[in-house]
Amino acid sequence: MIRIAVVDDEPITRMDICGMLRELGYEIAGEAGDGFDAVALCRQTHPDAVLMDVKMPVFDGLSAAQTILEEDLAGCVVLLTAFSDEEIVEKAGRIGVTGYLMKPVEQGRVRPVIELAIAQSRRLQESRRETKEAQKKLDDSRVISRAVGLYAKKQGITEADAYTVLRSTAMDKRLPMAVIAQAFLDQEAQG
Repeated sequence: MIRIAVVDDEPITRMDICGMLRELGYEIAGEAGDGFDAVALCRQTHPDAVLMDVKMPVFDGLSAAQTILEEDLAGCVVLLTAFSDEEIVEKAGRIGVTGYLMKPVEQGRVRPVIELAIAQSRRLQESRRETKEAQKKLDDSRVISRAVGLYAKKQGITEADAYTVLRSTAMDKRLPMAVIAQAFLDQEAQG
């Protein structure tokens, strides 16, 4: 079941939205009345989505959304606002908000916005994961290459032979080759 945090400084609005979400089959992860409480709530519950008012006192919805998304505290953020402001929409897009609902919230518009926001968020998370994996492979390759070159030079052997030695050591130790290569580089750096 999709869990949603509801954030609005108006208790009646929160109550209405929570009721609407429950009728649509969503679970309420929690409620908050301002941006600070929204961040704290998301740290505790890690909801799939956050429906959050833009205009709130002290710590507004955009600032809270930015913190929530930067710290990966929720799957996605959908902003609620009574104002159709292009500047807000642009800033929301820059920080990674994936949905936008106008107040008063109409029940018929809620599900498509939430479902699309969650789907978009999952695609973005998958893309980030793939990018991270690719970066790790590239970093590992660089470490292995440096270690192979240094080991070959130190032992007076070819780089192909140095690679074979490092790979055999990694297999014997049942560790990734990058771990063995980094250990060798660390040892050489110490002296």
